[in-house]
Amino acid sequence: MRWTSVIAISTVLPNILSAEPHVVGYERFHASEPSFAGGAILYSELGCANCHGGSVVATERKGPSLEDISNRVDRDWVKAFLKDPDSMRAGSTMPKLVDELSGDEIDALLAFLAGLKTGAKYPTARHANAEGGSALFHEKGCVGCHAPTSDFKPPHGGGEAVVSSLAVSLPDLQAKTHFKALAAFLMSPSDFRPDGRMPHVPLEQQEAMDIAAHLLDFQSSNPRDDAKPCAPWPKTTTAEIARGQELARQLKCAKCHELPDEDSNSIKIAGGAGGCLSDNPAKSVPRYDLSLGQRESLKIFLASGGMVEESAHLTLAAMNCYACHERDGVGGPTPETNGYFVGEESLGDSGRLPPPLTGIGRKLQDDWLKGVLEGDVEKHVRPYLKTQMPGYPNQAEKLAKWLVETDQGSGLADWPTGEVDLEAGRKLLGTHGGVNCITCHNWDEKRSLGIPALDISSLDERLRPEWFHQYLLNPASYRPGTLMPPLWPGGQSTVPDVLGGDAEKQIAAIWGFIANGEGEPEGFPDFRPGQFELIPEDRPIIQRTFLDGSGTKAVLVGFPGGINLAFDGLKGRPAMIWRGRFFDAYDTWFVRKIEFQHPVSDDVFRFEETESETRFRGYRVDAAGNPVFMLERKGRAYEEAYSVADGILYRKVTWEEGDEPSTTHPENVEVDRVVDNHLVNFVYSWK
Repeated sequence: MRWTSVIAISTVLPNILSAEPHVVGYERFHASEPSFAGGAILYSELGCANCHGGSVVATERKGPSLEDISNRVDRDWVKAFLKDPDSMRAGSTMPKLVDELSGDEIDALLAFLAGLKTGAKYPTARHANAEGGSALFHEKGCVGCHAPTSDFKPPHGGGEAVVSSLAVSLPDLQAKTHFKALAAFLMSPSDFRPDGRMPHVPLEQQEAMDIAAHLLDFQSSNPRDDAKPCAPWPKTTTAEIARGQELARQLKCAKCHELPDEDSNSIKIAGGAGGCLSDNPAKSVPRYDLSLGQRESLKIFLASGGMVEESAHLTLAAMNCYACHERDGVGGPTPETNGYFVGEESLGDSGRLPPPLTGIGRKLQDDWLKGVLEGDVEKHVRPYLKTQMPGYPNQAEKLAKWLVETDQGSGLADWPTGEVDLEAGRKLLGTHGGVNCITCHNWDEKRSLGIPALDISSLDERLRPEWFHQYLLNPASYRPGTLMPPLWPGGQSTVPDVLGGDAEKQIAAIWGFIANGEGEPEGFPDFRPGQFELIPEDRPIIQRTFLDGSGTKAVLVGFPGGINLAFDGLKGRPAMIWRGRFFDAYDTWFVRKIEFQHPVSDDVFRFEETESETRFRGYRVDAAGNPVFMLERKGRAYEEAYSVADGILYRKVTWEEGDEPSTTHPENVEVDRVVDNHLVNFVYSWK
């Protein structure tokens, strides 16, 4: 039996039809019948604990910051939300509080909110790619919590129907906020919701702006064409602000929001008629349109006296960690969202799905676990996953400590004991008579010889030794379906001529070499810088890389004859040309954490860099292999084609309408210019 109303199925951002508060962890696991666990999750996520205390969920749940709300949220939207939260955001966990207030009193409350300013500035943008934002929204893991949008089809199938009860609804963002504020929120949600459930997804500023453009349904690449600012809030008087502050105090807004004069005293739960859980709550208490099942679950939890049961499950369900992760056979992506998780196909599901959380507090070292939860990108050891672990910076330390205690992670690092044979560990890791770890796994800057599984050179910084030991004995018991083979099946070694075939000594030797050994495992080919210098002979060579002065999306072109070009794909402009040798691709091809590269020549000529609104739309090559870069500026498309003949670089700019696109040129290079209708040829030569 389902204890709540029927929920719609949709492929668009959902509007939950029922007015009851929507809590994903409750809906997914405990909505079928009233239970202690369901009540415990609701008690936390509806904010009951903020007034009454006694939550058994490890992380508190409070409302968003109200500072600068007048700079980022439309006043009319806030007013309507205060009157009826669910009408403005379906399934809102905000209770009704102001029904008994007059219009003048609500205006006074809004005046108080308008006065909570910090002078925060929001980023600006010269362009935003809504189509690219759609891809990012679905690839970065947003669909783990929010419903996918109908414009995007998952590469692994599914997505035809997503149950709205398992998706966090979005309000009408166009009515609520503006482009700059939404982009800022996506960059750092905890700045606005310190104890919210929205995590820090690792995003560059441009990526956040692109996602914001997608969510706001921009039709143009220029934010100035689509973006609207929030209407200015009316000016207020000191008297109105004071009256609003008093109303906020009476309504106990500070119990859920950070406000001045916060009262930290707990409020006794009122029983019987008129309480929060009664059929007819008094006007003086928060009012939730609870379903019968929700109300009964809360009653069961309160009757238990707060006894802790299934503590790990309760916290993970409340924070919706189960949207991406499985733990002890519970959770993980749903059949509807599974197909949106993408990554390295050769690794199977391990290459695209986030890892399980079973025993995670026993698996990871304390500092590493804390860093992962903080969102430290240096702790992202699976670069092949499109959906990277987001951060919870405000809860990380508490969560890490709680997970270690829950999984009894402390005190397990008493293995190995005694001396270990480091050279045996080197041999075992390698391909010359070992167990061939480097066939699949990267080692520091050395790429694996096969599929690109995670780097194992720093496992001692990540993993607890005892967990590593147990995992190698039976990988599938820790991650069902893993491609990691059982190298010591039944505790027996597959390499009998190393350390006498003693499995315990062999695993200890592998750990010892990872932790204390010098050098690298045996079997990597002797690849060195200088061995992969690219030399154009008959046709141009095009190479993507990070290039100093040309950005992270540089397109390098080496022409026969010793003239070379770097095009900045991020800013849509030529960045430099140089004469002589072209480029050494070793770092680009073989180093995982690539630094900015440099031309293999000092004879470099840089283009003047100016502010423009040019967008890079990709490139194609002509029959001779020469690049043609496709660009857009202020909605007008044009192209730049480059070629070399007799030691001269030719740059041809073509457009269809309007004025000639503005261009810059390299210093200390002779420039000839020939114009013919919507075409201009530039000739670059050297004295």
